[in-house]
Amino acid sequence: MTPNQPQYSGTNDIRDFQEQDAEATIQQAKRQLNEVMDTVTERAREYGKYADETVQKNPWTAVGVGFGVGIVMGALLMLAARRD
Repeated sequence: MTPNQPQYSGTNDIRDFQEQDAEATIQQAKRQLNEVMDTVTERAREYGKYADETVQKNPWTAVGVGFGVGIVMGALLMLAARRD
C-alpha cells in the first residue's frame, strides 16, 4: 500500500465526506457573504438618501462644510509633502 492510496474504497470514503463538507461550507459562506453585501448595500442607499435630503435642505451649509474639509485636507497634504 502506498501513502496516496486509500485504505479502503467505497461509498463511505473519507474523501467523499471531505468534499461534501467543503462544498457545504463554501455554499454557506457564499450565502452569508450575499446577506452581508445586501445589508451593506441597503445601508449605503439609506445613507445616500439621507445625505441627499440634508444637502437639499441646507445647500449653503453643505458648500461650507465641503470647503472647510477641502482646506483641511489641502493643508494636511502640504505638510506631508514638505516632510518628504
